[in-house]
Amino acid sequence: MEYRVATTVEEALEALGGRDGSRPVAGGTDLAVVLADGLGAVPPLLVDVAGIPALQGVRRTADGIAIGPATTIAEIATRSDLPACLCQGARAIGSPQIRNLATIGGNVCNASPCGDTLSPLVALEAAFVLASRSGTRTVPAELFFVGPKKTVLGPGELLVEIRIASARLAGRSAFRMIGKRNGQAISQVNAAVWLALEGGVIREARVAVGSVAPVPLRLKGAEALLVGKTVRGLDVEPVLARAAAEIAPISDVRASLEYRRLVTGSLLRDALLEAAGI
Repeated sequence: MEYRVATTVEEALEALGGRDGSRPVAGGTDLAVVLADGLGAVPPLLVDVAGIPALQGVRRTADGIAIGPATTIAEIATRSDLPACLCQGARAIGSPQIRNLATIGGNVCNASPCGDTLSPLVALEAAFVLASRSGTRTVPAELFFVGPKKTVLGPGELLVEIRIASARLAGRSAFRMIGKRNGQAISQVNAAVWLALEGGVIREARVAVGSVAPVPLRLKGAEALLVGKTVRGLDVEPVLARAAAEIAPISDVRASLEYRRLVTGSLLRDALLEAAGI
C-alpha cells in the first residue's frame, strides 16, 4: 500500500483518479480499525487530504455555511455558528482524542447508519459537493447514503464541501443518542430534529434518525404531523407512533430490534421538546 500526502484538492483528485481502489484519508479513525482488523480490502493508495487548506474550516457564504470535510469533529462540536443538533452530534462521537483527529467528512463518508453527524445533516437538509477529475456535482445528504457503509461516491470522487442553507441555520434543533455507556460509545439509536417556529406554531419540521434503518432515515410522516401544531401543549404521542411505523430497525450486537424501536420514541420526544423550547 502506497501513502501520499496531497497539498491541494487538484493534487488529491489526480492521485485518486489515477489508480483504481485508491482512497482518501484524513483522521483515519475508522479506516485504521478496518485495516488493522482486516475487515476490508487494502487500498493500493491512500491519499492524505487532512492538510489541504481548502478542505478545512467553516465559513459563511451568501447562501448559508460551508464546512470543509477535513474539519475535525472537535471543532464542529464547539462552534457557536452551527445548528445545535450538529454540534451535539459531534460531541457524542468517541473520546476527546478521537474527536481531535476524526473529521466530519470521514464520519459522513464512512456512512455507518449510527454515525452521529449523519442524522443531523439529513435533518438540516445539507448538501454534499463531490469532485473528481471530470468535474463536480452536488448531492443532497438524504440521497448520499445508499446502504450501510455505502454512498453514491464514485471511483476517484472526493467530498470537498458540506453546505447548510441559511434557512436551516435560522431554525431550532436538537440531537439525542443512546449507547451502552455515557461516553465513547457507538450509538444504538440517534435522532435529530429541526423546527421552524413562527408565533408559537411549527411552520416546518425535519426529523431524522440513525441506526434504525440501513441509512440515516428522514421521517416524513412524523414531520407532517408536526407542521401547523402549536408548541404550547404539543402532543407528541401521535408523532412518536408515526415515527415507530416509519423505522426499520434490526437486531445486532449493540441492541435488539425491540429495544431500538422503544428508545427511538424516547429520544425523539426529548429532541422535539428541546427544539420546541418546552
